[in-house]
Amino acid sequence: MAMRDILDRQANSIEYVLHTHGINAHIDGGRLSPRLSHFHIVLPPGVRPTQLSSPVPEMSEALGVTSSRLAPEPAGDGVYLEVPRPDPIPVRLLLLIQRVADVVPPLTATLGLDTEGTPLLLRLNASDVDPLLISGERKAGKSRLLRGLALSLSLHNSPERLKLLLIDATGDNVAFKGMEGLPHLACPIANGSLDSLASLRWALRTLASRDSTSQDNGSGELFFDDEVDEPRYNPAQSPQDDSPALVIIVDGADKLLSNPNSRANAEAADALNRLLASGNRHNIHIVVSSEHPDLDLNADWGARITGPTSSAEAARLATGMKGSGAQGLLGSGDFLISINTELLRFQAGYASSEEVGKALDLIHTWANSARSREVSPPQGIVQIPPRRQPEPERERVIEQPIPLRRSWAGE
Repeated sequence: MAMRDILDRQANSIEYVLHTHGINAHIDGGRLSPRLSHFHIVLPPGVRPTQLSSPVPEMSEALGVTSSRLAPEPAGDGVYLEVPRPDPIPVRLLLLIQRVADVVPPLTATLGLDTEGTPLLLRLNASDVDPLLISGERKAGKSRLLRGLALSLSLHNSPERLKLLLIDATGDNVAFKGMEGLPHLACPIANGSLDSLASLRWALRTLASRDSTSQDNGSGELFFDDEVDEPRYNPAQSPQDDSPALVIIVDGADKLLSNPNSRANAEAADALNRLLASGNRHNIHIVVSSEHPDLDLNADWGARITGPTSSAEAARLATGMKGSGAQGLLGSGDFLISINTELLRFQAGYASSEEVGKALDLIHTWANSARSREVSPPQGIVQIPPRRQPEPERERVIEQPIPLRRSWAGE
């Protein structure tokens, strides 16, 4: 059956369910994104979008899908019903990075595609983004999102301008597998609670060394087993301009902080709180992932990225907003990002283990070439060469979302 026929049949089913609930709405079209069909529901006068919440489970059942989500139209009286499409298209991260390579500012990560088919970029040092919290239930795709975030930062920034502190507190060795040779690493990738605590101690020493009033170790260098100094911030002075940005990415922070009575857990929580309190003043930026958003941290989160949640209340806690619909997300990279009062759905880009290896080879080739010329790498972007084989027709759909129009609606 042709895709247009499938969409028309689904539109008829949605309208039927709404009519059985006394809502005489109709669907005048919509659009396709990589994993979703977005049906535009036009509401009759006097009907509010919130009145559609009750029929959503019944509409999902009629369509034969596990979940669907209502998304209010930014301007207008309608609302979109977002439904999993029968032929989902993967979002390839490296192709997306290549596509935006010439326009990415420093310290900006490429996350994926929004529902309009537009690449989603996130500048981690922006005041309304830093620090960043990523939450969601298991299989939400948090670890893969963190891996893509670290990889895109490395491809968009030279090792001289960016250092990464990668911490996998889960101990699963999933998030950053295959990235051990990344030249941007400030320390070896931490895997498990003990390694995580050692890395956080190193981060505190770095914070102390960047504080203009603290004392360094006398040589101007930091060593992995140095004692921790208490950082003190003097607002009248600023950190050195030549210090590279340090991005700390923690996967599974809830496991790292799970036992507040544990001395190690308490030390980890204290370290994170100190970094969250003053890190951004010294070009240190933090990304934390957790299954649960209510971490026992003194954090004023900037942006929040949320995967599927168990309930509407959990969705409210995760996004910081009512009516987000995060409980209807699909998982496996289907996320909402909330910044200030804006809420945006996106599909995270995916990079396979083989693609990660190829990206690291490219980064090393570029870095070695820059060192051999004894000049600093140019500020800007690492270009990823196009694939040798032409892209399949389905992947090119991502470039331009397909508008839907119903032939029986007066076309």
